[in-house]
Order: sequence, then C-alpha cells, then structure tokens
Amino acid sequence: MRLYRIAAVVLTCLALMLPAPVAAQTHFISRAALISILENHKGAVLRYIDAAPDSMLGFRPTTGVRTFAEQIEHAAGSDAFIAHLAITGSAKGIPAMGDSAVYLHNKAALRTFAAAAMDHTIGMLRGLSDGALDEHIVQFGHKVTRGRALMELLDHFPWTLGQTVPYLRLNGVTPPEYSPF
Repeated sequence: MRLYRIAAVVLTCLALMLPAPVAAQTHFISRAALISILENHKGAVLRYIDAAPDSMLGFRPTTGVRTFAEQIEHAAGSDAFIAHLAITGSAKGIPAMGDSAVYLHNKAALRTFAAAAMDHTIGMLRGLSDGALDEHIVQFGHKVTRGRALMELLDHFPWTLGQTVPYLRLNGVTPPEYSPF
C-alpha cells in the first residue's frame, strides 16, 4: 500500500511539472514566426529563379514532371492558395498574379509572379489576428484549427522548391545555399 501512495504522489508531481498537453496549448506556431519563415521562403524562391538560366524555364528532367517554371509556379502559387483558403474559406478572391502564358516562358515575369504570390500569402497572414489561428475550419476535407491548416505552408513549399535542386544541377547550376533565416 505504501508503494502505491508513493507512486501516486510521484505521478501527481510529474503531471504538475510537465508542460500542458498539446490539446491545451493554443498555437502550433505564432503568426509572427510563420510570417518570418514565409519571408525566408520568398527569398529562397527568388534566389532559385535568379540562379536558373532563361533557357531552363521549360526544362523538365524526365517526361511527366513539371518544367522548372511550372515547379516554381506550383511552390509559390500553392502558398497563396493554401493561405487564402485557410483564411477566407474560399478560393474566390485570389488575385491574378500574372499570365501563365507569359511567366512560364519569361524569367522576369516568373520572378514577378513568385514575388506576388508570396506577398499575397504574407499579406493574408499579416491581416489575421492571433486568435483566428485557434478557430476550427475545414481545409481539404479535414477539420483542423486555422493555425494547423497554415502549417501546411511549412511543409509544402520547401518540399516543392527542393524538387528543383536536380533541375538546377542537371543544367550545370549550383543551387543557392540554403539558409533557414
């Protein structure tokens, strides 16, 4: 019986010393931290575009995959889509950021598109209140907090941009150095 009491006291003390359970915590990440990371993502995508020769925009390393320009479009454009959907609940109202018939074939236009898409994403986040991160929404068929839905930006963008490294290397280009800040 004494061992039971000691174990009960130890477990009670441990429970009081441990951090609050994840369910009781309000944010996965702060809005300010998310904005900071996305500003870094914007810099990265622009460096990747700048590193690529103009002739590389239509390059695809194998049949059936996106061209370099399409992959850049997907990385930056998806961030704008994910944020807009999570914040407004709809894809309606996403601004036109360029003409794909132009920016998929013109490096300066691709850079303008990518910057505009990332600026839209960052602007959407800046207009969001910290409290709005805790609101429940449905994103891609899943009921999650808005903050959790926006964390997709931290997964999708680096994954998609990272896929362009072989595109650059196959064209004799050293990819820009990665920097988390």
